[in-house]
Amino acid sequence: MQATLPLATLPAWAIEPIAAGGATVEDFESLVLLGQAGTALWDHIQQLQGNPQDPFDVVSLRLAASFVTDHLGDPHWQVVYPGPALLPLGRLAELVGWGRASPLGLTINDEYGLWLAHRVAFLVDAPLPATEAVGFPHPCDSCIGKPCVDACPASAVDAVSGFDIAPCSEHRIRDDSVCAYQCLARLACPVGAEYRYGPEQMAHHYASGLASIRWYLESS
Repeated sequence: MQATLPLATLPAWAIEPIAAGGATVEDFESLVLLGQAGTALWDHIQQLQGNPQDPFDVVSLRLAASFVTDHLGDPHWQVVYPGPALLPLGRLAELVGWGRASPLGLTINDEYGLWLAHRVAFLVDAPLPATEAVGFPHPCDSCIGKPCVDACPASAVDAVSGFDIAPCSEHRIRDDSVCAYQCLARLACPVGAEYRYGPEQMAHHYASGLASIRWYLESS
């Protein structure tokens, strides 16, 4: 997935965190977003030699560098995600038409469901054409029964108030938790079911999140 936004058109809520992360925004003209959908990137990583500590970031940055060289003429560019900038990725996804916020707090796409993710965002000093956001009905509005709500054993998902991270985190760190390395609510969503991550990819992503939760709770 690829989208481009001219910096001159970005709202303040998008520009401010980029600048706060240390980037000199005035030196660039466009923000480029690269993302994944489904399992293709995971499958690609499994075919590579070696086992980097964080394969998604390592491989995604490598692919981003190739994208810049092959398609943009190798201009001056700077990665802002992954990095110190706390980018509002969900709002940017909505701005470029990748999706809308779901009751789980994750972006949901009408085709890929909850199985998409931002991988790299970078600034580039090239005046690239803006991505036109194509509107689509919010998949959750027509969802009957809201299975994601009932599937969450921590009652952390609500169709109206959204996602509550506190009960989710507390449930995930329990010794008997079935949510440590997966999300039952996410798996219950019927949208884009054919793009669901497999058990190994799911465990990879959720192991990282679980480690962050434990670190935060222990240091609080």
